[in-house]
Order: sequence, then C-alpha cells, then structure tokens
Amino acid sequence: MSLYQRNQIRRLARHSLLYHGRMRYTEAQPPQVPNRTELFRRPRADFLGAGADCSQYSSSLCHWVGVKDVGPSDYTGTLGEKGKLISRPRRGAFVFFGAPPYVHMGVLVKPLLSRTWHVIGFGDQAAPDESTLPALLAYFEREGHPGHAFRDLTA
Repeated sequence: MSLYQRNQIRRLARHSLLYHGRMRYTEAQPPQVPNRTELFRRPRADFLGAGADCSQYSSSLCHWVGVKDVGPSDYTGTLGEKGKLISRPRRGAFVFFGAPPYVHMGVLVKPLLSRTWHVIGFGDQAAPDESTLPALLAYFEREGHPGHAFRDLTA
C-alpha cells in the first residue's frame, strides 16, 4: 500500500501548489488561531487559508491518505523518527534537512521531464512552494544545517 499512498501524497502536494501564498505559515500551538494543527484537522485537500508549518503540512498529507502513525502533535523530529530511512529519493517520500531532529522537511517529487528531484514544502508565508532538491541542500548548508535524510512515512 505504500506506493499507492506515496502517489496520493505526491498528488495532494502538487494540488496544494494551487494555494501558493493563500495559506498561513504558523508554528503557533492551539488555542491560538491560526495554529499549526489547523490543516491536519480539515477535510482532505481543504488547503485554502489553512494554518500549518512544514511538519503539519506533511502530517496532513499523510493523514489524508490513511497513514496511521502520524498525528497533530508530530513535528519534524518525531516524523523523522517514524519514517523508514531510504537510501535514495522516492516520489511521495520525504526529505528531512539538517541533522536529527532536523530543521525542515518536504515532499519529494520529480517532474516528468526533469532529471532533478524537486521538493514541495511549507516553510514560509508564500508556501506551499516547489524548489529543486540541490537548491535546498545548498541553502541549508549555507545556513549551517548540513545533511539530509530521505524517509518514507508510508512504510
């Protein structure tokens, strides 16, 4: 079932790009509104105006496709522990940046006509957005967070 779920995660991530800049980045905890768990608690693909951060964006995608081991209290570090380490990128799996407990994460995608892996993530008010994996690796290296891990949350 994990290939099916990863495909669904990838599709939802691509669909979320339609809401670029029309969601709210927040790390606030409930009861503050918007809070980072708002997206997780919404119906599948209800992105417009939702609040989240990178980990709750990722958790929401997983939750919506039936991944059982994710929840609204997860953050990048707990998701990194839950995900099965994989040696190379896979569509719909996740990349975690920096060293554990990690500083950011995003969904791995690969455009059909590209040789370069891309990442759809949720890291600021203009999110969700899509960047190349090499550009993000270079950015986090420059910011003092070298390293990364590929993990499959559906396994």
